[in-house]
Amino acid sequence: MISSDVLQKLSGAVVMSGFMSVALSGVFTGLEFGLTLNWLAHWGQSILIAWPVAIALDLGFGSNLRRISGALAASFSRQ
Repeated sequence: MISSDVLQKLSGAVVMSGFMSVALSGVFTGLEFGLTLNWLAHWGQSILIAWPVAIALDLGFGSNLRRISGALAASFSRQ
């Protein structure tokens, strides 16, 4: 059975990487091709490339980056 903590990290990685992949690949392919039918085809291909990369990066570096951002937030809130 998967622990609640592991399940939360996995689901968070899937949701966040999915959102960022869809949003950013849409923006950058839109800038390249304009908002055309050609853009939609390239956007779909870009998502298929970006999502696995994003989820691997999130699973590999996400915990450390969240810890760093928490420390930064704590230091700013004390000032």
